[in-house]
Amino acid sequence: MHIPAAGIVSICLILSMCLVSGSSVMVIVFEQSDRTALIPEAIIYADGKIAGKTDLNGAFNLSFEGYHPNIRVAKGGYTDWTGTFAENDTAILVPLQVRNSTLFVEVFDADTLIPVQNAHIIATSEDGSREDGYTGPEGKIQLALRSDKVYNLEITAQNFQVVHDTVVTSGDSSTVQYSLVRNDRISIRVLDSLSGYPVTSAHVQIDGIKAGITNDRGVLISNTSRNVEHIFDISAEGYESTHLARSISFEDQVVDIPLVKAKTTIFVSVYNKDQMPLSKSRVKMDGSLQGVTNEFGRIMIPSLEMKSYEFTVTRDGYKENMVSFTPGNETSDLIIVLESEFVDLEVLALNSNGNPLSNVSVYLLGESQEPLNTNETGFDGICVLPAIEEKSYRIKAEKGGYYPNTTTASTKTNPNHIILHTPDTIQSVSSSGEIPWFYGIGVVVLIVAGVGVYLILSKRNRPYRRGRSNRRRSL
Repeated sequence: MHIPAAGIVSICLILSMCLVSGSSVMVIVFEQSDRTALIPEAIIYADGKIAGKTDLNGAFNLSFEGYHPNIRVAKGGYTDWTGTFAENDTAILVPLQVRNSTLFVEVFDADTLIPVQNAHIIATSEDGSREDGYTGPEGKIQLALRSDKVYNLEITAQNFQVVHDTVVTSGDSSTVQYSLVRNDRISIRVLDSLSGYPVTSAHVQIDGIKAGITNDRGVLISNTSRNVEHIFDISAEGYESTHLARSISFEDQVVDIPLVKAKTTIFVSVYNKDQMPLSKSRVKMDGSLQGVTNEFGRIMIPSLEMKSYEFTVTRDGYKENMVSFTPGNETSDLIIVLESEFVDLEVLALNSNGNPLSNVSVYLLGESQEPLNTNETGFDGICVLPAIEEKSYRIKAEKGGYYPNTTTASTKTNPNHIILHTPDTIQSVSSSGEIPWFYGIGVVVLIVAGVGVYLILSKRNRPYRRGRSNRRRSL
């Protein structure tokens, strides 16, 4: 309520006519400023005790008995007034000085913590008075407000959500800070469609423009307008690219975009150390048998995720090989080389004089004396046969003009010696009084054959005797 000073004096005279002198005094409180106004709700103290508050017209009838009390008038936002009144005063005018306070407001971006420039700050008091201004480059502004008063603050800035708050000013100055949330900023979170785990280093494009790469939490913060449909393109290694259209509402703070693991096909090729394909090789992936290789040493394994797998390849006669492999975005080739589990079994063929024999055919025999491998000796009389390490075998050696011979052999006894004899060698051995072992065998064979012939001939010359039943029939 604003009235001129003359009006205040008139009110005092009118009120004084209605009061009994000496028993009460009318206290009228008004603001001493460029806008002279009556102050309601001002607290009146008489001799240090609360006597009451001024009404809407800024007036209070202070009753007293005997002596005149000391008066103190207080009101938030104003400097206190103290004093007394004269003997015949029926009314006193109490001017209160406005007490000012400086409010410092700091505004910054909630995500980046960067100061927000040109934010509009409006401070409105309970009585409707208003102060406003704009933040500078450092996101700060100072407002001259009244002390000990309640103000409603409104903070607005382009592309940021509006902030409302209530502050109470202190005696001299106070500082408040506000973080603004952008209207056009959204957190894009890229997740694995199955596990829900964040996908790091995912490339994000919005409306065909590169927005950035997700961090270790699978999140990318981007300035994106709301209530408008946008086109999102998301790609990440090991995942299928995603293309989707989506509108972001003002309530959305995080947009989750799932990615599906990409599938690929690999070809496993198995060779020996000579780069020859190995068919019928057994291929396992993470312990599960996938099949065997074809005649070209290859096997196809489809629908694999782009993650690390453990491949194990086995084949009879070869050492097991285990490798780790991660398929790529395109069809991949995995080449695995198997090493033979056989080692060299060396055979040295000699004549009876201990000299090396070349062109000797040497056979490695199996348990049923069937040939497993064969080779021919060179000029040094040596040949090499593949065999399992430390296993005992029998070997057989043959050469034209020589009697064949067999003996035991092992990789532990390399080179394994075998001696071949000629008929001349056998004759010389016989003349020296030694009978070769194969002569003994021949004698035994002749004796057995003679006994067989004898039994056959003796049976033919034996007279035929009829049985009793035959004689009866003849009768």
